[in-house]
Amino acid sequence: MKKNIYLTIFLFVILILSFSLNTAAFSAEHANFSIKYDGLKIPFQTFSVFVLPREEISFSIAEEDRGQMYQIELGGKIFESDNSFTWKAHAKSGHYQAIIREKNNDSSASKIKINVFVLHPRQEKNGQYLRDFRIGYYPEIPADKTEYYSKPDGFLKIDESLLEVNLTPHFKMKQFLTRQTNQLPQFIAIQESLLLKLEFFLEEVNKAGYQADTFGIVSLYRSPYFNKKLGNNTDFSRHIFGDAADIYIDNSANEWMDDLNGDGSSTKADAEILYNLAVKFDQKKEFSYLQGGVSSYKGNGVRGPFIHIDTRGFHITW
Repeated sequence: MKKNIYLTIFLFVILILSFSLNTAAFSAEHANFSIKYDGLKIPFQTFSVFVLPREEISFSIAEEDRGQMYQIELGGKIFESDNSFTWKAHAKSGHYQAIIREKNNDSSASKIKINVFVLHPRQEKNGQYLRDFRIGYYPEIPADKTEYYSKPDGFLKIDESLLEVNLTPHFKMKQFLTRQTNQLPQFIAIQESLLLKLEFFLEEVNKAGYQADTFGIVSLYRSPYFNKKLGNNTDFSRHIFGDAADIYIDNSANEWMDDLNGDGSSTKADAEILYNLAVKFDQKKEFSYLQGGVSSYKGNGVRGPFIHIDTRGFHITW
């Protein structure tokens, strides 16, 4: 009898420890300070921005983190400031890096690595194509939509050398490949607001008790050409503007939504759990500037259930 009691207690302790370890496994990878860029507040140790050739780039230290000196490393040179850094992007499209750090602090949390991707301007398109990649045509934006919609100014070229680059702490470039083709290079549009929302939402999902190191991806950027090819007849899908993501939790790494509610199968009910978390996310005041559309979808035999999120600027569900 005693043996059974001890065994039960032992198994219970193991279960508690296992749960604690799993819960603690996620690290948000915030820095000791935050920076502001184009109206966005960025606390993450790794982040990415997308600019045009020779565009002015400006980062400021969040007001609550001022009062000390910071350094930025650019092209092998170091500059100092207590509030902001401004420089011009390279003239050549490609991937560049900058590091902003607290002066005299060598800890990993004392710096923010910024990937600066200089885009290929939209004007480089030749008809529907940018190089050999078919983008198609963007719709003209009517006056009543200009507050929330604008054509991408440029496109990010993804080649093999960039696939393992972390755009943020938990999302790599390879996750942003479009299913339009298996060939490289690809040209896509990404908005920084989407990167922020993916990271913050992932953090909130883990806080809610659903462990995930990243999200499985159904779709991110879709070119206007590919969007229509898929049968999506709307000209204003957020996917073509680079701030939408169709996502799911996939800890089992089988490219299918995990069984979040523990009923033994992956169904829309699991997507509804993620959907409800996304709605709550948009309703939080601290994330109001990242509000967007939220919807859930069932599996169809080709892919499992998932949810849609975006950063269109106002909350809407369907």
